[in-house]
Amino acid sequence: MHDALSKTNNVCITGVYGCILPKDWDGEWHDSSDTTQDITFSQSNNTVIGWSTTVPQFSSSVTSWTCVDYDPNNNLLLFQSDQIVYPFTTVPTYINRCLKWEKLTEFSYTYLIYKVSLLSITVVPANISSHCTVDDAFKPTAIETIVLVKKGYMKNAAQNCPTPFIGSFNYVFNNGSSTYCDDASVWDVCSNPTQMVVKYTLCSTTQFYSNGGVAYCAFSTSVGSTYYVTVINADSTVDFTTTFRFTCYAVNSSDGFVYASDNKGACVPEQGPQTKLATGTGTLILSARAFKSASSQKNSNSYIGIVIGAIAGALVFAAAVLVFGMLLCKKYKARIFPDEHREDAV
Repeated sequence: MHDALSKTNNVCITGVYGCILPKDWDGEWHDSSDTTQDITFSQSNNTVIGWSTTVPQFSSSVTSWTCVDYDPNNNLLLFQSDQIVYPFTTVPTYINRCLKWEKLTEFSYTYLIYKVSLLSITVVPANISSHCTVDDAFKPTAIETIVLVKKGYMKNAAQNCPTPFIGSFNYVFNNGSSTYCDDASVWDVCSNPTQMVVKYTLCSTTQFYSNGGVAYCAFSTSVGSTYYVTVINADSTVDFTTTFRFTCYAVNSSDGFVYASDNKGACVPEQGPQTKLATGTGTLILSARAFKSASSQKNSNSYIGIVIGAIAGALVFAAAVLVFGMLLCKKYKARIFPDEHREDAV
């Protein structure tokens, strides 16, 4: 049995093809595929620390990678492990990881893992053409999209949450064995459409692995009637034990209710809105709360003001008519009975 070894004096460490990372990929980033740590890019070395991978057969592990080739026209990057693993007994091998990336914002990207392959160290260096070619039947689906967010810029990376999640809801949560929360609970994605807020004072059951109860929508995609939504926990720190940076929801709406299941990190193909995953905490049923928007409240207040003004105006007008009537009556009476108005009348 062999331990993982670092590369030394091997041409595969940089490859003969070269690589250029996206210009923003430098420093620490949150990665929804790695639920054990944040990852660190180095522009100067074209390397990544993170994406921990274990080869269980011989307890070999990978903790860092070097980009060895790229295709700028198709946004493809090929990374090779900096550690040697032994998946086939004594054969020293590198792991290759091909990514297809897309830019969301200056502070966030997505990528799909197109292909993971093995390469003996005795073979010529890996390249895009040999290790990023994937038959359509084996290409990853949009459900498997991984999200990158630059550390310290979570709020800047926020996107609007998808339609089923927009609103203010009561919710019920089921962890597979017990049900929590009720009509008194509040799940709000109405005050700010990019932000989820859960009020733990009403129901203390943790959502999206957050101590603070606040998360930002970072990415969403739809497949059929189901949306897959990656949210990022807004807590200042996470411990990667009980709190994590990313949660992915499969969510849809039906018959006036919103159904969602969660998964730690990224979504997975088998994830459905009403099925609890082994790597998730449970399922949610959300129902809309009675909610009056600020604009409708303003309109209501304006209407009340108009009604009150109209009533007040009517009262003033009625009083004026009454006074005028009394004066007119007095004048008319004086003409008919003049003696009643003489000072010497007895």
